[in-house]
Amino acid sequence: MIDINGNAIERNLSELYSQSIKNKQVKDTRQDARSPLDNITDLPRPKIQISKADPLVGLKYSANREDKPPKNAKQAAEEYIEGLHRSNWNSEETWIRFNRLPSNAIAHLRNIDLNYTLAKIRGSEKTGSRSTPTSATLNRMLAIYEAFTKSGMAPDKYTYQELIAVNVELLNFKYAYEWLDKMVKQNIVPTIRPYRTILKGYSMIPGEIDNARQLWHEIKSKVSNGRIATEGSKIDLSTYTCYIAAEAKAGNFARVVDILQEMDQLNVKPDITLRNTILEGLVKHRGFDAGKQEATLIEESGYELNGFSYVVLLNAAIQEKRADEISKLLVAAASKNIIPPSHIIDAISLDAMEVLQIMDAVEGEHKVRLYNTLIEAAMRGNDFNNVLHLIGHMRQNKVKANLITYALLFDALNKAGRLDQAKSMFSKIFKSNSLKPDAHIYSIMIDACGRHGDIRSMVWFKTEMQKQGLHITEPIYNSILSALARWRQSNIQAVMMVVNELEHAKPAIKPTSRTFSAIFAAFAIQAKQRKLGSIELQFLQRWYRYAHERYFIEKDSYFYYISISAFVQSRCLTDAMTAFKDMIDGFKSNRHVAASFVKKPVQVLELIKLSVELQEYGAALEVWNRWFELRLAPMPKATELALFACDQMGQPDIARNIANGLLQNSAATNIAFCPQMVSESVLALYIAIMIKHERLKEVMLLVQLWTDVTKADAAMASNPLYQISETTVSRITGILRQCKHPEAPRLAGELLSFIDKHYPEATPE
Repeated sequence: MIDINGNAIERNLSELYSQSIKNKQVKDTRQDARSPLDNITDLPRPKIQISKADPLVGLKYSANREDKPPKNAKQAAEEYIEGLHRSNWNSEETWIRFNRLPSNAIAHLRNIDLNYTLAKIRGSEKTGSRSTPTSATLNRMLAIYEAFTKSGMAPDKYTYQELIAVNVELLNFKYAYEWLDKMVKQNIVPTIRPYRTILKGYSMIPGEIDNARQLWHEIKSKVSNGRIATEGSKIDLSTYTCYIAAEAKAGNFARVVDILQEMDQLNVKPDITLRNTILEGLVKHRGFDAGKQEATLIEESGYELNGFSYVVLLNAAIQEKRADEISKLLVAAASKNIIPPSHIIDAISLDAMEVLQIMDAVEGEHKVRLYNTLIEAAMRGNDFNNVLHLIGHMRQNKVKANLITYALLFDALNKAGRLDQAKSMFSKIFKSNSLKPDAHIYSIMIDACGRHGDIRSMVWFKTEMQKQGLHITEPIYNSILSALARWRQSNIQAVMMVVNELEHAKPAIKPTSRTFSAIFAAFAIQAKQRKLGSIELQFLQRWYRYAHERYFIEKDSYFYYISISAFVQSRCLTDAMTAFKDMIDGFKSNRHVAASFVKKPVQVLELIKLSVELQEYGAALEVWNRWFELRLAPMPKATELALFACDQMGQPDIARNIANGLLQNSAATNIAFCPQMVSESVLALYIAIMIKHERLKEVMLLVQLWTDVTKADAAMASNPLYQISETTVSRITGILRQCKHPEAPRLAGELLSFIDKHYPEATPE
């Protein structure tokens, strides 16, 4: 097999050969070091196991950071409390700010502060920042709980309720029960809320019906004997709804009837939410006709069907292709001015004009909502001509469009690539209309102009927006920055000016990870074209710090990727290493931060190359080693650079550990088994290093190991992993012939004999 990196091998061998014949009294210096391989080969990355021990302990590359003077513990606690209850912190910002508290400040917090901190981390609805929790969320909440209990604070029922809730959301019912038991053992009489939380979790999963029933009986028993605190010592409507949802989802409608009778006896009156729960279960298990019958009973019982009721019924009718019933439902909904959502309209086998005719009874402002929904449905199907047709139909029927209509129109035109038409219609609509564009419409136009490279128009819309007294929002700044990064690559000053405006905007604007990614993308592109000036570098460094210190950004995969790219292109190794290590730390709690590096691992390779070029070999080895923590196997080129760094540091033992660890499953080595990383060029480089450092005994050991691994792979795969070429063998034997070590001739003969036996086609003529 011909070497896939022949040029790279020749370059490395010639360099190392030159060094190997030097007088061993003269040590390598940084001035003697050469830049290693340039070609990059992206090979499949196998799944690898991460060894706990670090083979490169003592080789950590660290960047100096300035520590801010510590605050008084009480003052720090008071500032935290003020921000916690008065500011709109999201989960990430709450977590970062809590971690910044001095350990002795936690004692100055109250139970309400603990509970609100937990609620914000979980992202509960009452904090105004609803989000879906993850395992990282749970780990953070547990760390906060532990910090509070260590400070001597006793958790209350609300503390336990938050911990129960997050476990239920993660479907960790076992641990939810453990927290419930712990609360009871603390002599805290629970309310019905934590039980209802677990019951609601069970109701979401049909397979948990037995557990739901068991919990229901437990709730009834404990309510009756006072072990659950409830109003009037009876079960509330919300808890009944959760249990009925569980039975309805499992299709146990006889049991549902029994519960409804029990509620009637206890004078607990159902509401439309409970009846919709039953309706949804009936439709799922018995089809549309059963659902239609239940809907009739709901109305006969004095309840009015709402939007969700019609969505359930329409979904069932659509699935069963009941065209007549769909029309009847649309007529009924129209009589109540209920407009089905666009995804339902999109699924109906009727065109927009037919829907308008069927739902002709819709009145007033609801008529505009109907048109807007039809326009949105047309956009979902990329039917932009239908969007324009609906707009025209509105005018013909004297239905006055609102700002939502126009926003949908401009969005449709821009997505269809009709920017000029969108700009023309914008001018006509708002020059002859008392209606003024809102921030959303301006945002659509600014983003569209930016995407099409029409920077002049983008700036015009932004200026007009400001003239009207509308505030430039964070998404608009993101669009502007992205456009400048893409279309004005040579004008980094424009990016800096926009960022400066954003920073000092009134009211204050909080950037997001997209904002930061746009900023760093612009600098990464610029740094590829020219060297950044000192002011530009300081700007870039400051804004990386701002992401964590000022704006508490939850950094995503692309942010890390583009940040490392920007610093590498700027040749700022210290900052690039900081970003890389931040990413590694973030990966421990959120593996998605490495997604961009899975797709394009070349960026980390570029970081290793920069370390070597700047002769910071410890940094190169650290990046190579920590790459494993991302559950990724570094490419062979990265291994070559790591071996080269070992050579320049005078560490052949580390080079040996790296090569051996990659080729064998052994507890004796700290490197994970990953033979794909030992290409022919890696093998050749390793041999040259061992010859240079007079470790000749190691050569044949690794050659034999490498052969065994590649032969085993060839037996299982149609294409062998790697083979050795005649060119490589000739160069290695050439180095051995000029080597002064007394064992060199013997090794050359042994190697040639081995090659003749295992790789006869590679034997030099």
